[in-house]
Amino acid sequence: MSTKAIVAVLLLPALVRGADSSLVLHPGADALPFTHQGPFVPTADGGVLCLNAKNALRSHDEGATWESSALFADPAKFTVSNERALLRTREGVIISAWMNGSECRRPRGWRWGEKDVSWRDFVLPIYACRSLDDGRSWETPVKLSEPWCGCIHSMIQMRGGRIVLVGQEIIPEWRHATVMFVSDDLGRSWQRGDVLDYGIGAHDHAGSIEGSVIEHKDGSLYLLLRTESGWLWEATSRDGVKWGGLGQSQIESVTCCPQMARLSDGRIALLWNAPPRHLPANRTSRAELSLAISKDEALSWSKPIVVAANYTGGGRVSYPYLYERRPGELWITTMQGGLRMKINLADLHGGEIPIFKPAPADAPKPNGIIMFGDSTTAPRPGAVQRVYSARVEEALQSIGSSLTVHNAGIGGNTTRDARNRFERDVLRHRPRVVVMQFGINDAAVDVWKKPPATEPRVPLAEYEANLRAMIAEARQQNARVILMTTNPVRWTARLKGMYGRAPYRPEVEDGFDAPILASYNEALRGLAKELVIPLVDVRAAYPAFALRHRTTIDQLLLDGMHPNDLGHQLVSELLVPAIRTAVR
Repeated sequence: MSTKAIVAVLLLPALVRGADSSLVLHPGADALPFTHQGPFVPTADGGVLCLNAKNALRSHDEGATWESSALFADPAKFTVSNERALLRTREGVIISAWMNGSECRRPRGWRWGEKDVSWRDFVLPIYACRSLDDGRSWETPVKLSEPWCGCIHSMIQMRGGRIVLVGQEIIPEWRHATVMFVSDDLGRSWQRGDVLDYGIGAHDHAGSIEGSVIEHKDGSLYLLLRTESGWLWEATSRDGVKWGGLGQSQIESVTCCPQMARLSDGRIALLWNAPPRHLPANRTSRAELSLAISKDEALSWSKPIVVAANYTGGGRVSYPYLYERRPGELWITTMQGGLRMKINLADLHGGEIPIFKPAPADAPKPNGIIMFGDSTTAPRPGAVQRVYSARVEEALQSIGSSLTVHNAGIGGNTTRDARNRFERDVLRHRPRVVVMQFGINDAAVDVWKKPPATEPRVPLAEYEANLRAMIAEARQQNARVILMTTNPVRWTARLKGMYGRAPYRPEVEDGFDAPILASYNEALRGLAKELVIPLVDVRAAYPAFALRHRTTIDQLLLDGMHPNDLGHQLVSELLVPAIRTAVR
């Protein structure tokens, strides 16, 4: 029975069976009968063409079967990236553009942005390649750019014949910027256009990047770009070479790429990861893939319709490719999440994927472990797959422990907030072990406020008093307490924008930690020693852990302040033995 038939019976969204069975499709959708990823283009005989790392793939039965032919005379020299662009021109020339994985070079251990590493040490070139016979044979690839390119997925032909390709490159500021390329001879040779840099960020996914371009009916070009601002940014051009008007669009977006396409009926379609409906303030989750349509040349967009979703922890449906196989029939595939679906535009309003409602958390069981902290403890759906509380519970279960773990972290909390909720969120559950990690919010001096704050949110003496009081209350219930220092904080453009002034020191690497936060961690160490309480010194462990994993402290953090998955792995590795010792 087809997916659509099942939907007709159950009136429920469908699960995609294949690459990822946790994917959920729009009720009007069907699963495509193959696992190949877009982009796709039509062939002259009515078939369809796509690429993989080494071959061109053609189907003449709507994807049921495929035949392949080699892309390269010397396949050892070239490997086509998963992020690629494909275009069939009006003249019948097929042009592909991609990053060449066979030439990928980078410093061992990544080392992005480190002082003794050059940005030129990161190499992932852009190439373009042509076929004049519907993908059966291909000319020698042409190199367009040498520096590291993070993503390519958009290429169009203007009405005048010019080919416009959206690329990107690492720039000396240690972020990516969009670089435009144009060809006036159907992809045989290329001219480099403007660089579009919105000036924010200094990590390997920062910048104004991963763009998608369409041509307006008046002949101008419109570009949408991924940023970390919570919005897609836009720019316009008359010729594809010179660009202006770089600024924020009106389209809210998480940090992932958009994909636009001109439909056969003249409208413009947009696929992208809008903030998920159940977490509208989230700017990182790629759990939902949305589709919107514009009738007025991208001046405004219809209400987004979620066409596919993955609500498992850290689930992604992202880096989309949109192909209108025939008028009104859309094939949608994604590089992340393994989505392979088709849907008719007429069926988009015949139902919807319900807004996700996470299962209510179970109440903590008595005699368990409670992780009590701020946003460095709390779950971060879409940004971190497994925070340290989940990792600790898995580790304990793997050795036969019956101890349960409950996460009682709340973003933004200080020890003042913690005291106010200590009875409700911790003590009433009669825990055996309480792990406490607070300090970043307590120590923060909110110099970004008007007027600027001049003192920490919670003075050091009060911070210590709050911890003393909670430790004493826990001990009265015979609960074991484990204290943890904070993770280090490293500057990002956003943090510098908020905190880059006295008493902080934005010119030095630890200029957020050293002026104030370091004294809070030192007070915590002293308190643990005085009260004879186990201390997990997370802050002190970061340098050695980063060295062991051949990375940097920055690369253990999501945004300069919160640990990423590897940072949470560090905490769990430290915490498990401390817990086992505490419960002996």
